[in-house]
Amino acid sequence: MTSGEIQPIPEGARLVHIGFNKTGTTSIQGALKDARPKLPTHGVVYPGEERYHKRAGVHISGAVGRIGDRPVGEADWQELVDETNAAGDKRVVISSEWLCQSPEDSVRRVVEELGGDKVHIVATLRPLVKILPSSWQQFLQNGLRVDYDTWLRGMLLEPPYEKPTPTFWQRHTHDAIIERWAKIAGPDHVTAIVVDSRDHDKILRQFETLLALPDGLLVAEPPEKDNRSLTWPEAEMLRVVNDAFKRKKWPEELYRSAVRTGFVAALAHMRPSKGDNLTKIPMPTWAAERASEIGAGFAKNIAGLGINVVGDLESLGRMPSQTDESATPPAVIPSQMAGDALVAAIIGARQAGRREGKAGSVEAMTSSDGRHTIELGPGTTKALKRAQATAQGIKYRAQSLRKSPK
Repeated sequence: MTSGEIQPIPEGARLVHIGFNKTGTTSIQGALKDARPKLPTHGVVYPGEERYHKRAGVHISGAVGRIGDRPVGEADWQELVDETNAAGDKRVVISSEWLCQSPEDSVRRVVEELGGDKVHIVATLRPLVKILPSSWQQFLQNGLRVDYDTWLRGMLLEPPYEKPTPTFWQRHTHDAIIERWAKIAGPDHVTAIVVDSRDHDKILRQFETLLALPDGLLVAEPPEKDNRSLTWPEAEMLRVVNDAFKRKKWPEELYRSAVRTGFVAALAHMRPSKGDNLTKIPMPTWAAERASEIGAGFAKNIAGLGINVVGDLESLGRMPSQTDESATPPAVIPSQMAGDALVAAIIGARQAGRREGKAGSVEAMTSSDGRHTIELGPGTTKALKRAQATAQGIKYRAQSLRKSPK
């Protein structure tokens, strides 16, 4: 069916949000996490304690997790199933964009083990022209060293479109993925929501409707907690760091602590000053044309699936009003930004240092924006040296690095 309207799922039903990546999933999951204590009062359960159901999603989909993550197993999935079953007649909402990578046998397991006919699927959609730039910087956060232009050409122009990141199309062949879930759950149990870029809170109101929640219960996280995308200078700086990690053959656990949960996380939560280069990662005209062509095909196929589609489906194939003919990478990285990145790496290194050394006396260090204070103790020494060596690459390589080996 294609009603264009959102209807609440029945009492006792299970709403499974499968993504897609870069479609507002972080906002949805953050709002659900914050509302978790209040939800049971309204007959809804958001299982677990984390922001979203990452570990269960990684395991059941057969996906490969991110660098440095702890291994997942069947117990992670079974814990989610058990908590879902324990909810009884309450509505349950599950969210993990890892689920969109599930092959058909995994989709069948998800539907059967979470309740069969009780399961309703929701997918959130955005145009590829908006997904591609943010996806490149997201892959950088997992160690990618390839420059933006090379990556775009690999994804859009060079068959079989698998290098250097084969998982991109595993996550973003939107029509085929939705069709896979509709085949198992049934088209009448699938809703696709095209996210309204003009109203960022609208998707929260739509999830409230799906779950029969009071209007305004789901609240977007404050700006200081918002996990914004990196700017182009920040992304290029991260690419330099990734190159250094690869050359030095440093361990994955250090990458996770010093780079992803230190360097990157702190940058994403800092608000650049007015003097910084705030250049967003652009969309070259040629890439926008190709992505719009692919998106139009997605829209046509999704319209024919018989599912409930909410929002402007044609926007998936619409050319953006602005593109960039040249899309030239930034030549200079602001010094304050590099300094704050170093401090952020040290924050992560300190976390690793606590595992490598013993507790002892500490001294404080504060970032240039005054927001981050770090305690440096004896246990930090090894990890700090690694982080400092990594950050030195920012100073000496950022202006010269343009193309890195894949």
